[in-house]
Amino acid sequence: MSSKNLISIIMPVHNGERYIDHAINSCLQQSFQDGWELIIVNDGSTDKTEIITKKHLADSRIKLIEQDKQGVSAARNNAIRNSSGNYIAFLDADDCFLPNTIRQYHTACEITEGTINLFYCDYLCINEKGETTNAMRVKPPMKRPGLHLQFLLPRLLPLLPSTTFIKKEVFDHTGLFNEAYIACEDIELFARIAEQHDIAKLDIVNCRRRMHQAQTIRNKPALVYWRDKYNIAYLERHDFCYFCTTHDRIKQAKLAENFGDTMLNAPQGPLIKSARYLYQLSLSMKPSINVQTKLDRIQDHAMSDERS
Repeated sequence: MSSKNLISIIMPVHNGERYIDHAINSCLQQSFQDGWELIIVNDGSTDKTEIITKKHLADSRIKLIEQDKQGVSAARNNAIRNSSGNYIAFLDADDCFLPNTIRQYHTACEITEGTINLFYCDYLCINEKGETTNAMRVKPPMKRPGLHLQFLLPRLLPLLPSTTFIKKEVFDHTGLFNEAYIACEDIELFARIAEQHDIAKLDIVNCRRRMHQAQTIRNKPALVYWRDKYNIAYLERHDFCYFCTTHDRIKQAKLAENFGDTMLNAPQGPLIKSARYLYQLSLSMKPSINVQTKLDRIQDHAMSDERS
């Protein structure tokens, strides 16, 4: 198999000595050996990450960029700016590609002839020992406007950097990762892409996603903060009718209320600010005693937290 496309695999890493060798080898062991490059950005590691990575630099497809610690978004952006490919794939330094991933990416690019700008896949979850713990099947994207609701947390499509690849020219329109985000930086970018461009799911399992204690996702208070921040920024970019199949403001008010309820039952912790925003939005479209009661409860809870 040959291909006219070049896929740049972006791998940011900070103190990743435990797993990065596995991640790099999963690229080197691809069944499709042409048509890709691997760009590793060492984001100020203080462990043996640099030593381990440099062992692989004899392979001309692998590049190493060193930078002071700036965060994962800055690392990914640095790699994208220094990439040669016309498609960008991501692989976190604690994850691994399956052997046919790059071959399947190239096939998808050729079949769709550049009409799809973001692809995403199913994936396997593994533990710190590399043992498979779960298989994650991700829903396909809905047609607009339903698609836009799929990017509201906590009901969003669970897209992960290691399960996506993107047409590089898209970044000219949407911009790169928002470096102000400490968490949710990936979905914030993917949402901006989905607002303007066609996305699609590949019905393949492309990677093993490793779950371990050092991940940001384990820090629930931080995750809740950034999820709220992302949700509100996303909602503020559009009139709520952008998310609805109806222009009936009464039905839109009910939908906003329902999503407010969903925010309060988020599995990682209640998204209070998102719920408040949606309840206030619902009230602005149709005054409701029921919604006002829910909003008052949130306000009372917030005041109680401040006193304690």
